[in-house]
Amino acid sequence: MFDERIALKIRLEQLANSELRIIQEFQKERDAIFRRLKELDMMEAVKAEPSKEIVSLTKIGGLPKERKRRGRRSENLEELRQLAVTILKKQNTPIRGVELQRQIEGETGKKIANMTTFMVGLERENHRVRKLGRGLYIYEYED
Repeated sequence: MFDERIALKIRLEQLANSELRIIQEFQKERDAIFRRLKELDMMEAVKAEPSKEIVSLTKIGGLPKERKRRGRRSENLEELRQLAVTILKKQNTPIRGVELQRQIEGETGKKIANMTTFMVGLERENHRVRKLGRGLYIYEYED
């Protein structure tokens, strides 16, 4: 029994020594990896500096060109929009889109195919024309 106890203690010391050596080897390898990563970072930084100069010396173009309109533009659209604004100005209370459409079509004799699209375009063009909700439109005199 005494011999087995001594043998186990010796084996524990050997394991402890082996652990220390392995830990030291891992630490050396870790240090080598960190060193190489720093070298790579330095190389990238050196390469990036000239490209920064190139970017700063590159002339930037002017303002982007104005966007082109999409869709068809009717010849009579301007006339219809002016009439819509005139009707909205006369009306002090909100007016339904259907009623506005009837008045415009009655006065001009021209049909508006899609009143919602027509009014969205009018709102975009004239910031005083506003949709209150569910087809009600109004001309606001004050901002």
